[in-house]
Amino acid sequence: MKESSCCPVVGPGSQSPLTKTGCEGIRSPPAKARVSLLLMASPTGLDKLREASQPLCFHPTTKGSQIQLDAAHRTASRADTFCDGIVFSNRPVQLGEKVVLRVLRTQPRWDGGLRVGFTSLDPSQMIPNHLPRFACPSLVLQGRTWASLLPNACEEQGTIVRFWLDHRGRVFFEINNEHRRLLFKGVPVQGPLWAVIDVYGQTKAVQLLDQYGDLQELPRELPCSFLPDEPAHGDRCHLPRSSMEKCTICYAHMANTLLYPCGHTDCCHCCVQRMLATDNRCPICRRDIKDVVRFSLWGTDLQAPIL
Repeated sequence: MKESSCCPVVGPGSQSPLTKTGCEGIRSPPAKARVSLLLMASPTGLDKLREASQPLCFHPTTKGSQIQLDAAHRTASRADTFCDGIVFSNRPVQLGEKVVLRVLRTQPRWDGGLRVGFTSLDPSQMIPNHLPRFACPSLVLQGRTWASLLPNACEEQGTIVRFWLDHRGRVFFEINNEHRRLLFKGVPVQGPLWAVIDVYGQTKAVQLLDQYGDLQELPRELPCSFLPDEPAHGDRCHLPRSSMEKCTICYAHMANTLLYPCGHTDCCHCCVQRMLATDNRCPICRRDIKDVVRFSLWGTDLQAPIL
């Protein structure tokens, strides 16, 4: 078996035949909610935040014909042959959120290994039987999917691979906590994006871990309490400093600002102020910003005074 040498990373912008309907909607709040979004405490807002607070898993139904998932949907194994091993994340991945994989099993008799990337196609709207056998180049060429193969070092059993997307559409990766490297660029970041992984060739099985390289064990409920009848400035969210993430614009300060009404909390206050001087739209979903909430980190708690 020879693997294809053609593996483009930017597909055409035409509608993919995989989808039943078009993909619409905006990106959900970050995976580990950092604030109690009382401004969005409607049932719909709560549902969206609760969904985004769930661990990153493999999509339970949209997968290649050779893929078998464990009960938790965190381990994907290819049953036979060298292909038909495409899997997707169960929810959109946030900008800067690392997708962490452990290579559990390998099969040296095949050539090639993992392919990873992102897609703007909602896996829940795909028809599994229409999935191509390869992510590269087949799925990429159908449009709205960007993926590439990883180096040969990722084919070894026990390897930990991290990959993520920044606000400029660049996809980076790390192998076993080494220095990050650019995998490819040119991914549009205006809408929700799901992770796509092709368990291909020598890679026989992979396991999804959390961003710190551990098995994901997040609470079933939201990490902060929602008290819709209380003012936002009286609410506290008890989260450790380690759950705070860097601003996706400058990567120098902690993300400490909530944008209303979209609810994105990906930027620091300084970057938001600079952005508002020229544009009043959210840099993640491009919705108009009607209000800004700045969160201060006091000890191990967050308090949310309204500006």
